[in-house]
Parts: sequence; structure tokens; C-alpha cells
Amino acid sequence: MPEPATIPIRIALVDDQELFIESLSALLGNVRDVVEVVWSARSPEEAMENIRRQMPDVLLMDYFFRGKTIDGGEACRMIREQFPTVGVLMLSVSCDMSVIRESLQKGALGYVSKEISKNELLQAILQVAAGHYFLDRSALHELIQAVVQPPLKSPKSVLTPREVEVARIYAKGPSIREISASLFISEDTVESHIKNIRAKTGASSRYEVGEFLKQHDLWIE
Repeated sequence: MPEPATIPIRIALVDDQELFIESLSALLGNVRDVVEVVWSARSPEEAMENIRRQMPDVLLMDYFFRGKTIDGGEACRMIREQFPTVGVLMLSVSCDMSVIRESLQKGALGYVSKEISKNELLQAILQVAAGHYFLDRSALHELIQAVVQPPLKSPKSVLTPREVEVARIYAKGPSIREISASLFISEDTVESHIKNIRAKTGASSRYEVGEFLKQHDLWIE
């Protein structure tokens, strides 16, 4: 008697880079007996609307969205609050510990680099679909480094002058695009500064960046 066919894991993709969405959809299209891409979205807001129409088992989502007021961490919190059965797997270029920590704290079950292999990505999807945590090798390395490295001795000198400037604006709530326009630097540069600020201060949100600045007399109203 033949074994009953297994139902593929329904996954959704959320990323603002259309080429990456198309490439990942094509990659996963070769394993349709294991996973099925049911829809894709270009922003957290679009993802929320799509989830209401068709609930996936696993949501693969980037952390950074250019020009958006919320990042992947905050989007993850909102999705998990409204749709607790959806497993969120963060798939991003950044493996900074502050980003990984915030993602997990906000409800993500997994965090992997966009450089991950196909087999490891499938393993991550299976683990998250089963309700288990998963970190790829890059994320695990950052976790180990964060545990074993000694604390910095002079917190006030952690940030460069430019990072302090970006941190003061970022902590008050403007979007990446608004910060870019006010400082006359690219959005990519702003995102890089924010990643460094979070990594150096251990902050996992805008609020915590602001608290760091206040504690070390770097805050300006």
C-alpha cells in the first residue's frame, strides 16, 4: 500500500528586492514536494495583508526594508502578536548580534544569512515549521562571540562622532530615508551606521539606543 503524500510546507517571502524574491522562488521551486511558495511581499505592511488572506506555515523575511518606518524586528513582533501560528525565519545579509538578538526577542524562531546554502535553508524551514529554533553557522558564530568577548571598558568612546550623530537622529524615530536626507548620505550608509551602533552598544531598538546616549551624556534634545 503506498504511503500517503506529505503536504508541502507553505512558505511566504518578504523582501524589498524583487530580484532576490525571484531567485529564491526559483530555488525553492525545485523542491515543491517539501515546500510551496504561496505568495511574496515587498514590505511588512503588504505581508500583513497577505497573511490575512492566506496564512503560511513559515514566513521568510528580511530584516532591513529601505524607506520603511518599521524594520523586520518590529514587523516580526506585530506578525507574531496577530498570527502566533506563523513561524518567522529571518533571512538577511546582516549577522550582527544586536540584529539577531532583537529578531529572536521579537518572536522569530530562526535567523539565517542570505549566503546560506540551499540544504541548510531547507533545514531551517523544516525546524521553524516544527516550532524549533534555528541559527545558521554565521549567526551561531556571532552568538558565541557575544558570549565570550569581554565587555568594553569605556562605553562613552564606543561610537565614532558620525555614529553618535546618526544615533541621535535614529533614536527619535525618523525613517532610514529621512535620516539619509537630513545628513546627505546614502540609505545604505545609514543602515551600515545603524548596524554598527546596535552592535557596539548592545541596543536592540531605537529606545535602547536613546537610553545608551542618555546614560553616557551623548543625548541632545
